[in-house]
Amino acid sequence: MKKITLGFVVCLVIVVVPLIYLDIKKSNSHVTPEDALSNVKNPKHDVLEVIDKKFFDGVAYVFYYSQVGETPKNYLAAARLQKNVYGWQLDEILGVGNKEVSNVGMASGKDDYIVGLAPKQVHKVIIDKYEAEMITIDRENIRAFLFHEVEADLMGQTEFQYFDEEGNKLYY
Repeated sequence: MKKITLGFVVCLVIVVVPLIYLDIKKSNSHVTPEDALSNVKNPKHDVLEVIDKKFFDGVAYVFYYSQVGETPKNYLAAARLQKNVYGWQLDEILGVGNKEVSNVGMASGKDDYIVGLAPKQVHKVIIDKYEAEMITIDRENIRAFLFHEVEADLMGQTEFQYFDEEGNKLYY
């Protein structure tokens, strides 16, 4: 009788635990990346205005203005979101930097992506064999860039190559 009861309990656990996991995963998923970002409790950087979105296979990056200090919309942040069968889930939020020309060349990232800031004149950023996606920031003297699916060790190598609209190399 003990073996039957124990077998029943084990089977029950095997069925219930995955259902609980799926329910949690479903409740943390949202229809759009913006919905997922707006439902974050105590985010590292509050969303004041979304300025651009970049989509890849099952991954989205949302670039938005945040606030650091007293001035609203003075900081650029990026959220990385993953798509699952139920919708979009926040993976992480990363600060890109203050929207100042003095921050040009700054970059941050993790694992397989890098985000950073470049001058407005820059239309292409390259590191190693990768070309960045450019994010235009209206009425600002800077642009942001995103490298997606790069080698993890490239973050330590921050010698970006900048090019203008005609393909001429720029030096910063």
